[in-house]
Amino acid sequence: MKKKNIIFIIFLVAILLSTACQKTNHTPMHASMSMKANMEHLDYEDFNDIYSKGEENWISKEQFYEVKGLLTSGVHHETYELLKFDNGEMILVEFSTRLEGGEFKVQGLKIIPDEMKGFFED
Repeated sequence: MKKKNIIFIIFLVAILLSTACQKTNHTPMHASMSMKANMEHLDYEDFNDIYSKGEENWISKEQFYEVKGLLTSGVHHETYELLKFDNGEMILVEFSTRLEGGEFKVQGLKIIPDEMKGFFED
């Protein structure tokens, strides 16, 4: 009976640990924090294996190392959503990075000037 209890406890602890260790990127800020940490500690191939699901080679090797060279220990996260209108106009909506009352709140708008719109085109 003791042996079965010990096996059961080990099994239960293993399940709890695996659940607790799963990466959850349920907000853009969590996803970018995870991406930054992985970029700091992985090489291009390992990084690309983690993040390229559905978008093969979404980041080139050159771009990976260029961005990796820009990283510092301190970082400020900002969350934006781009609105593209049928008339060609674009607005960048800034959201708070923390939930307020269970919702993300808009905290700013930026109208995209014509000379910058090409930056956001597919």
